[in-house]
Amino acid sequence: MFVSKVPFRPSAAFILLFAGTVSFAQQRPEDKLFQEGVLRLKDSKFPEAEAAFRKVAELEPAGLRGSLGVAQVFFAQKQPDQAVRFLQAALAANPGRLDLLVALGDSAVRAGQLDLALAEYRLALTGASSAASEDLYVPRGAAGGTIVGRPADPLAESLNVLAGRDATPKGLAGIHLRLAETYRLRNDHIGAVEEWAKLSASMPKTGWILTNLGMEMEAAGKREEALKVYREVLAVDPSNAVVLNNVAFMITERPGGDLFEALRLARRARMLVPGSADIMDTEGWVSLKQGYVDDAIGTFLRVVSMQPVNPAFRKHLAAAITQRGLHSPAVDALVKVLNSPPIAGDEEEVRNLLRNLATEQTIR
Repeated sequence: MFVSKVPFRPSAAFILLFAGTVSFAQQRPEDKLFQEGVLRLKDSKFPEAEAAFRKVAELEPAGLRGSLGVAQVFFAQKQPDQAVRFLQAALAANPGRLDLLVALGDSAVRAGQLDLALAEYRLALTGASSAASEDLYVPRGAAGGTIVGRPADPLAESLNVLAGRDATPKGLAGIHLRLAETYRLRNDHIGAVEEWAKLSASMPKTGWILTNLGMEMEAAGKREEALKVYREVLAVDPSNAVVLNNVAFMITERPGGDLFEALRLARRARMLVPGSADIMDTEGWVSLKQGYVDDAIGTFLRVVSMQPVNPAFRKHLAAAITQRGLHSPAVDALVKVLNSPPIAGDEEEVRNLLRNLATEQTIR
């Protein structure tokens, strides 16, 4: 079946702040202060970290890292709204600063204020379109991607943002990426498609961009366009397991689709990611469409055993059992549960029913 989660973009390796040959004593005062702020933040000494970053901002009025550091101190203390307010004040004192606009947008996303983020990114896009902006770069953390709400580890995320370059593109491309991600987070797939398409135009034949464009097209109901884009991905990245799986499933659902091609693609994806329940489910669905019902049942049994609360997996197993025409008290009880919406606590019930089937040997 369709795999809904892929990285927005490749994650960059963590870049150590203190790498290099220049000794601490030889550094400029603002560099010492910034590194002191990072060390204090790492030790959860928040007042000291904030004070150091504020001094950096004073020494570097045209720079970003001091203000970004103060914002990350607030995030690390689980105060995302305070981080947003601080950057809004910094921007009010320096209107038109593209880097502050983007940083404020990133902070708004992280705070869950998506409408504010979109507004700031659009302002940055307008400014960047009328200025030399190709050097504009704002880090978002070595892990990559934006985060809605408070991250699981606010301190680690705040340190990552300060660690150095990630894979975010520079200039207009970086803003289009942020807009695309934010539209996705708002479930505005049409808006996301438009932004991914603009990003793809500026960075053509880039596999991760095309993958996201195809996924958003599919989510927006543009299935034929998505399939075309997915094939473009495979032309530049033939080992993309996510896209191989998605194409296989879409071919299977397409009237007159080549089921042998779909099975070949699904098996290729499973070789690349052997433990993926999503890919196994796709392979089982192709087998069912081909009429190999027993093979499909065997695959779906393994998939449901792995993820008994996944509604799509449950329905696929129920469909295969029904098509096979199998009946027994254990089978009928299982099908009834599989066709019902998952509820809290029925995971163990499904597993018990599967064990009953194995004991009864009704389904082999």
